[in-house]
Amino acid sequence: MKNKVLAFVGDGEGKTSAAIGHAIRSEGHNKKTAIIQFLKGNRPTGEHSFLHDKGIEIHHFGLASFIYKDTDKTPHIAKAQEGLALAKQLIESNKYFLIILDEILDAVALDLIPQKELESLIGSQNISSHIIITGRIIPPELSTKVYLITKFQKIKHYYDKGEKGIEGLDW
Repeated sequence: MKNKVLAFVGDGEGKTSAAIGHAIRSEGHNKKTAIIQFLKGNRPTGEHSFLHDKGIEIHHFGLASFIYKDTDKTPHIAKAQEGLALAKQLIESNKYFLIILDEILDAVALDLIPQKELESLIGSQNISSHIIITGRIIPPELSTKVYLITKFQKIKHYYDKGEKGIEGLDW
């Protein structure tokens, strides 16, 4: 069976949660699963602790700081490239049923990872792993390499009022 690439995109909440739901489903069928999170920083999250304890590999490749217009992207590029290198390694190993590249589309949008590298990674014909990619926007060129695209649309969010995230709900 040929691998499938799924994309969860949009400005709405739930992309990572949906991807993690697939990871849990995969593990429930005793299928090897790995998650690589880009841009998520290195602070502990509820999902990291829980999934790690359940045998799902989860790796963080982001810095604690956000990227703003005037931010020096150099350290962020280095972390994103580390994550991309691990993604290539895991995909080429053909040992995983499912590999999730969480927020990789945002890493591409921020020019931390060249779009062509992601296209090459998910477009290879000799991949056996299924891959889920997440982020706000999927470039049209990548859409042609994806079998399923689900859009998450924000209607209203407390962030818009300047409220902070809530432990257990947002991380």
